[in-house]
Amino acid sequence: MDTKKQIYLKASEMFLHHGYDRTPMSQIAKEVGISKAGLYHHHPCKESLLFDVIKYFNEKNFIPTCKEAIKISDPEKRLLFFFKKFIETMYADSSARILMHEANKLEPHHFDEVKKSWQMAYGLLKDAISEMQASGKVKKINSSYAAFAAIGMCSWMFYWIDYSRKDSPEELVETFLEIFMRGIIK
Repeated sequence: MDTKKQIYLKASEMFLHHGYDRTPMSQIAKEVGISKAGLYHHHPCKESLLFDVIKYFNEKNFIPTCKEAIKISDPEKRLLFFFKKFIETMYADSSARILMHEANKLEPHHFDEVKKSWQMAYGLLKDAISEMQASGKVKKINSSYAAFAAIGMCSWMFYWIDYSRKDSPEELVETFLEIFMRGIIK
């Protein structure tokens, strides 16, 4: 495994367990097995490291899910696909919580870049719901609010889910889909 990936994974784990503010760069360097200067060679500051951790997760998981979903022409299938993949990703990787919880610590230019991926997901969901409304499948609801509700429902699961248990992500997907789809489908 290359050094940058080791740094991202270890920093992600430490930010998750101790919080961004309580994780010193020196401890990250020690855990990775490099000098503090070596860590600063890759990341000029801790905020840069946080941004790269979030960017790594987004590029590995979140953005490919959005891009794959966008290719699905049927809006209901697109919505279901996104829900399933997004929940499975969040379920499989508890470090995803860093995306939501610590992103507000980013500098504005970094936060704006992260927001672009969030906006991609929001647009995907809003458009799918609007298309389903146009076809008569969905109740007359505010598609923006519905998209935010879907994202919120999925994004907050890692604050209450017990990752130490071996629950089925499929059951969680089915439950969320049942709740959400019953709420919008006529």
